[in-house]
Amino acid sequence: MRIALVLALLWSAPVAAQDLDCTDRAALTQSALTQCAGRDLAFWDGLLNNAYQQVIATLDGAQEENLRAAQRAWITFRDLTCDMESARFQGGSIAPMIELDCLARLTERRARDLETYLQN
Repeated sequence: MRIALVLALLWSAPVAAQDLDCTDRAALTQSALTQCAGRDLAFWDGLLNNAYQQVIATLDGAQEENLRAAQRAWITFRDLTCDMESARFQGGSIAPMIELDCLARLTERRARDLETYLQN
């Protein structure tokens, strides 16, 4: 739910933001850094969803339910962890970027974990 809200806000950003070059982040404004963090999250979320669907397709009923339960637990863990990481910056302009960076980092890790299931 949280990712959907964040991504909806990012996608509603001006068209000029879509042309934003995120390769040299040292030269970017806080708003641009937050948009880049949102792009990173969208990228890893797409890979995570793809890996999840591929893994689900290989499982039987009980295994599939176990993965679904694990994924729900992981989402709770991710969201609470990122809430904690960004809480120190609550009210500051950096808080959304800190949360998005955390969400992207943990989503990348989970996507890579799921991809390893496909290799075994």
